[in-house]
Amino acid sequence: MDKTQARADLLLERRSMTGPERVEAAEAIALHLLATPVVARAKRVACYLSMPSEPGTGPAVAGFAARGIEVIVPISLPDHTLDWVGLDPDAPLTTTSLGIPEPSGPRLGTGALAGCDVVIVPALAVDHSGHRLGRGAGYYDRALAEVTAPICAVVFAHELLPEVPHEPHDVSVQMAATPSGIFRVP
Repeated sequence: MDKTQARADLLLERRSMTGPERVEAAEAIALHLLATPVVARAKRVACYLSMPSEPGTGPAVAGFAARGIEVIVPISLPDHTLDWVGLDPDAPLTTTSLGIPEPSGPRLGTGALAGCDVVIVPALAVDHSGHRLGRGAGYYDRALAEVTAPICAVVFAHELLPEVPHEPHDVSVQMAATPSGIFRVP
């Protein structure tokens, strides 16, 4: 299966999930992330703000803030790169034309991930080797190219697959957080 077909199939399956299933999944993912030692010890975490169709990151972000963990979130730039902003839970969010919630605030620069203890990224699927299937624009592959901190993708349990289509430039992850638990790449 090629990436285009895999994305279409995975997005179709996501659209079939109910609101209560999504809420339950987001809460379970948060509990698993917050119990993971690398996250529990973190001082700064990069984490995306989820779109409605994605596994929810709201409970995890709230948990990070409650523990005093600094959270930085991505801001998409016109050149298909990501900048980063410190998340103020009280700051208003705007939704981009791509449907991505973004806060306002001082930009930290594209190199902000260097100061993170863990980087939490979206994915449509992750395979048992850590290959991550994204939406195809390459924002995260570019942003993660120089990251040395552990990278954790967030997926629904059925999106952890034996294999996903990938290319040499695709950046792999070391973990996948699902409602069923944390999968660590061997």
